[in-house]
Amino acid sequence: MSKYFKGKRGILFLLLLISGTFGFFGIKASPEMREVINNFPNRAQREVVLQKFAEPGVLPKELTLCNMTKPIVTKSEEKDGITYYMLESTVEKCEHSPAATGTVRIFQMGWKDRKIVKFSWGGPKGGKVEY
Repeated sequence: MSKYFKGKRGILFLLLLISGTFGFFGIKASPEMREVINNFPNRAQREVVLQKFAEPGVLPKELTLCNMTKPIVTKSEEKDGITYYMLESTVEKCEHSPAATGTVRIFQMGWKDRKIVKFSWGGPKGGKVEY
């Protein structure tokens, strides 16, 4: 009987260890980047938070024209003192470009000293869309 409980405890411990390992080694976003991500689905909040963190002239206006989902960070890297986050977000609705609706937009934000200093579009995932 004790072997049975030991086996269940062992499996539970192993599952907790595996899930903790994935959480520990996953992509870590800065608090500022998390604030942008959390406010991204609401266009008005997105515009406010982007103005708060972006250097003037860095972000394109197209980033605030469409309703988009909460972005997923797919990659992060540091280069020349700038932390770059690669993100993906689905366009839910876009009055300015109906063809963009339903597409997954890929973009990169570069952060330095708690500010967005670089931005680039990676294009839509799997197709061509114009804004």
